[in-house]
Amino acid sequence: MSESFQYRPEKAGVWKYLPALAFGLMTVGGLIAGVRSLQQIPAEKWTEMADWRKVAQGESTRILTSQLNDHFIFSKDFAATERAVSWNLARDTGAQVRPGCSGWFFLTEELTTFDGGAQNARARAWMVTEVARQLKQRGIPLVIAMVPDKARIETAHTCGLHRPAAFAARYDLWMNEVRAAGVPVLDLREPLQQVQGERYYRTDSHWNEAGANAVSAYIAQQLRQQQLIATEAAPMNAETVKSRQAERLGDLYKLSSLNDVPLWARPATEVTTLSDVAPVAVQSDDLFGDSGLPALSLIGTSFSLRGNFVPFLSRHVGAPVANLAKDGGAFDGAAQAFFHSKVFEQEPPKLIVWEIPERMLQRSFDAKERVWYQTLKQGKL
Repeated sequence: MSESFQYRPEKAGVWKYLPALAFGLMTVGGLIAGVRSLQQIPAEKWTEMADWRKVAQGESTRILTSQLNDHFIFSKDFAATERAVSWNLARDTGAQVRPGCSGWFFLTEELTTFDGGAQNARARAWMVTEVARQLKQRGIPLVIAMVPDKARIETAHTCGLHRPAAFAARYDLWMNEVRAAGVPVLDLREPLQQVQGERYYRTDSHWNEAGANAVSAYIAQQLRQQQLIATEAAPMNAETVKSRQAERLGDLYKLSSLNDVPLWARPATEVTTLSDVAPVAVQSDDLFGDSGLPALSLIGTSFSLRGNFVPFLSRHVGAPVANLAKDGGAFDGAAQAFFHSKVFEQEPPKLIVWEIPERMLQRSFDAKERVWYQTLKQGKL
């Protein structure tokens, strides 16, 4: 029969204090972390929690728990560790991003259907044609520049990512519907498909400088053909465009929360072309309205703020461009902000280019966009 284990303190030596020491260190460490985390909570939240009615209802406890979760001093480290493990074990990039071929990320939105998506797209097509009709009454031409999805153009780098079959015809259906109403729509697939090499950033949802330059040149060419501008393109050379290769963290890299992961545990940072593009000097007073603002106004999304798109467009147009695009403005944000501004009412532009991404067409309407839809129904911008 085996002998039972007997603990003999006299034989354990100093090791007998190890459990107590470990417990003490954990207790003290937890206390310090808790106090430091409590110190990070804003003063206004403490005031809110001190309300006796919220204390009685238990709301103060909920607020305190929420604030501790938000301000826990090790939360960022824990989150980075979790992202590093998820990426290296399962190539997980979070809910908003999907990994394609090695080093390529794609926006989940470009690969996902929306409830009522086709109806939303038709409603937005009508909104564009109604805006064009009202602008025409004011003598302002409107041109739509339709941006294709990254997953549509960079298909070779999706490496099997599923894209709904219905999306194949989405671009043409919407473009043709708007064109049928007499509104010019520029098909930006054409210049992008002619570019040799990559057109979009690998870890960003937007076009890179090669794509942006090709698109801006195409837009300027089409505007001249439609006799909407008469200016000549400004020179594009080593003096006006100074380029270099550099690292760049794209928005998809950040959306996947991989930017906080240690360098050795995350995907390699993209190296791409970054340029300094010289602004176009004003050549004639004919390019401006009475206030000195450029005659060409651009409304749109973050695509107009990436890849040096507007500096390139300005050089290809041969005149300054008023960039009124909004980062995160979705389909309608920049348009509403501009059309409801005093500048638009007092000094309207001679020409508007509205940049619209394909991925925005089928999104669900938010409250502000629904209100604007009803306003357009009433014949007002």
